[in-house]
Amino acid sequence: MDGAPGTSNAHFGAWMAALDQVVGINRDQFTSSVEAGRSAVNGLLPWAGGLLCAAMVLAALGLRPRPAEFP
Repeated sequence: MDGAPGTSNAHFGAWMAALDQVVGINRDQFTSSVEAGRSAVNGLLPWAGGLLCAAMVLAALGLRPRPAEFP
């Protein structure tokens, strides 16, 4: 149950150290990818919201005559 060289605890400690390095590399890559994605989307978001609102208004105007046909 100690960390003497050659024991399972020592091997586990070495494995955890290597795993921490891999996780750190992946975390850095993920963080940079998220930042790049956010910067790409931030420029498009206002346009997408405006186009969605315009589509809703145009749909409402196009559907307005249909209920007027019924008494």
